[in-house]
Amino acid sequence: MPFIQHRHRISIQAILVLTCIATNGGFAAAEKAPVPDEAAEQTAKKAAGELFADRFKQAKTTAEKTALATDMLDAAGKVQPGSADRYVLLKIARDIAAGTGDAATALQAVERLLEQFDEPAAELIGETLLVAAREATTSAQHKAVAEAALSFAGKLADADQYDTALRLCEAARSSAQRARLYPLTKELTAQIEGIKFQQVQSEVYRRALSILDDEPTEPAANLAAGRHLCFVKGDWNRGVPMLALGSDEALRAVAIKDLRGANSAEEQAAIGDGWWDLAETKQGEERDTLRLRAGLWYRQAEPKLAGGLAGLKVKQRLEVIAKLGREIPTAPSPPASPQIPPLAIAPFDEQTAKQHQAAWAKHLKVPVLWTNSIGMRFALIPPGEFDMGSTEEEVARVREESKVPKVPGAAPGRLPSEAPKHRVRITRPYYAGIYEVNQAEYERVMGTNPSRLKGSLRPVEDVTWHEAVEFCRRLSENPKEKTAGAVYRLLTEAEWEHACRAGATGRYNFGDDAEILGQYAWWAKTSGNKTQPVGQLRPNAFGLFDMHGNVWEWCADWHADDYYAISPAEDPAGPDSGSSRILRGGSWRTALQDYGEARTVTSASPEARSSAWGFRVARTLTP
Repeated sequence: MPFIQHRHRISIQAILVLTCIATNGGFAAAEKAPVPDEAAEQTAKKAAGELFADRFKQAKTTAEKTALATDMLDAAGKVQPGSADRYVLLKIARDIAAGTGDAATALQAVERLLEQFDEPAAELIGETLLVAAREATTSAQHKAVAEAALSFAGKLADADQYDTALRLCEAARSSAQRARLYPLTKELTAQIEGIKFQQVQSEVYRRALSILDDEPTEPAANLAAGRHLCFVKGDWNRGVPMLALGSDEALRAVAIKDLRGANSAEEQAAIGDGWWDLAETKQGEERDTLRLRAGLWYRQAEPKLAGGLAGLKVKQRLEVIAKLGREIPTAPSPPASPQIPPLAIAPFDEQTAKQHQAAWAKHLKVPVLWTNSIGMRFALIPPGEFDMGSTEEEVARVREESKVPKVPGAAPGRLPSEAPKHRVRITRPYYAGIYEVNQAEYERVMGTNPSRLKGSLRPVEDVTWHEAVEFCRRLSENPKEKTAGAVYRLLTEAEWEHACRAGATGRYNFGDDAEILGQYAWWAKTSGNKTQPVGQLRPNAFGLFDMHGNVWEWCADWHADDYYAISPAEDPAGPDSGSSRILRGGSWRTALQDYGEARTVTSASPEARSSAWGFRVARTLTP
């Protein structure tokens, strides 16, 4: 079967190869045989050389060599599958065909090699086409190799094989020029420029990921990474959550709505409108990409909106999107469901808190309580709403009665920054550690124990913010955690307070009665002037221990005095920069008058450390 059917069409076999490269780097078929060792390969080469000796001598012309390569393909099909003999016959057929510039036959051999042997697919296909491009002599061969390269180079770029993709495009453009295929030459030139752009953007993405390793909620890095995934890679599943944490407010707002999903056709159309309206502010490829994302939502809404003006608008916009000549992406799973659980909106009691956790666990198909590979336990925290911070009156009153803890390295007097009280919505569920990270866990991951108040089950303390972040990074890199898809990080301050309050609206997460604080918190009066093993006292309504007392807990956010006044209503992640990081919850030496949801807050340099400072970790969940 000829490789090129007509312009920009390649064989079914080659399409299979390219599709596999784009998805998982090879064929996802039956288990493949390993590449034969050198001794087995040499033995098979010797046997093939003896069997085809006369044919090798007689094959002088391109036609004779092509016939020989075809015969060797046939012979490979008659020997034992997965054997060194089959491997060698296919490799020789590939080499002969590519050496004559015959891309079609060479790629047939490559396709069969990749089906049966554990070869690096991208390198093998790229190398084959480069050789064929160099050896092509006829216009038909130049055309075939150029068109094949045009189809495959984009897949190489999608797999981040930029250098190989550019070498292949350059070789293919040279072939197209020799064959005087000027439109094809122009397409390849455009593709070269596009791949160079992707390569630059990929480097920006890698730098952003490096920043996010240390600061998972850093807005500029989230924006850069999210834009690369969505606009360059088309990976909206991974990119939208990053855009929702990014520094572009318009993108952030639409991304949050996209993540939240929709319960009706009207809501689906509204999300589509958000992406469409954003597209209208852009030009070129970015506008088209945003319109395609709008199309994903419009297509879901259209059947249920037929017959009304809203449906007519959606239909018209889908027609505009169709003119782009590109496929509207398909949602991997319904982004909305009539059964989606409600948000956990404060106030609510402990029974309701448990119901929210159970409902979201069922919806997400995850357990309420989860244990990781090193024995750390986590509780599912449902998305919800609560009032964060203090009123101006509360701040004024507490300023009079409060004694700010004299903690080395701490920024004293954060009370003015705890106003105004404002409504906050956490839009995504997450796992929060049931306990503060203990010393045994820290030592297992980091190899050291910096704590002054030693005890394997006591919370680790005397850690800087940077060390807490590094713990999360290393835990995420644990092979078992990577296999489970677990990514760990510090909680944002808003996530921390939502998890701590667990629906409560009073001074503490159990109410306003200071007399029973000792049942929930190790504080100055009850701690014995030291930390205590985690998990001994009563948990809050979400099942979290020591949210009051024992050690202050580092959060992801920078601190700024005016942040509460300008904080976004949804998923606030703190200021973009600062000199100190937030700590929440109080410690074993915190005085009674310094306790309470809104006022148990301080901040410190991320390089500072104290025996009163530790941390709790979160695991990110993808809704």
